Amino acid sequence: MVHQWQCRECKFTVWSSKQSKVAGVVKSHLLSHYRHTVESDEFGIRWDCPYCDKTSQSYDADEGIAKFKDHLFKHVSSLIDSSVHVADRINRTGNILILSPLESTGANNARVHFTSPADIAVFVTNNPAERVRLLDNALQSWPAWTTILTTKAQPFADVTDIDLEAAPLDVAILDKGISITELGETLIRVLDEQQTSNSRLTVGFDILSALLRLFDTETAFKFVHVLNSRLANMDALTHYYLNPSAQPESEINVLKELFDLHIQAKGSRFTTL
Repeated sequence: MVHQWQCRECKFTVWSSKQSKVAGVVKSHLLSHYRHTVESDEFGIRWDCPYCDKTSQSYDADEGIAKFKDHLFKHVSSLIDSSVHVADRINRTGNILILSPLESTGANNARVHFTSPADIAVFVTNNPAERVRLLDNALQSWPAWTTILTTKAQPFADVTDIDLEAAPLDVAILDKGISITELGETLIRVLDEQQTSNSRLTVGFDILSALLRLFDTETAFKFVHVLNSRLANMDALTHYYLNPSAQPESEINVLKELFDLHIQAKGSRFTTL
């Protein structure tokens, strides 16, 4: 669970497990809305609060801006919600695009956040060892069942610090030449085998960047569109990971159309885009 603040002026939202991180982002965001109320001259800066009749003059510009941000935050600090989940925004089902380097603190925090409520978890990944280490280290307990889909021939050869035989874990090793259609069918079959009537399903999809390297954007777009439709029928929560520095912005903008929510994950902070 995390703290959340949603802007009343636009669609921007920030989440973090640390309330101080939320506060810092909120202050900067509010300044972006109300910078027009700040006047500067050779004697410093003057600002007028848009919420009340407070005005202030500062000879030091940096100090004046800091005071303005702190003052604005006082007006909205009560709007921070605690003990929420990012997926509450989409009623805990649907699909979320997370823009972050794949092996980063931000991406790992997102994986933990979206996996923690699940009864059944599936990861489609090229880095299975790190995924099971993350589950074992970061979650209070594993989901009731976890399946890893990967093309790694010996996915856990170097995992000697976890008793994998005792973990509720399956692995499906896929052929390196598997087609994109077969990949989707295998994922749906795995979920069909594990799903029960009341089970909460989550799918962590790490390989979107890899698909975009192997196929053209149109092929990848069609695959995700069809997969999302089938997962929606299973009430699954799917979190896709995409490294924004590895894809053209135009390509990312096209892909965004496929998702119910898109966020940026950086450290312990998630923000809407």
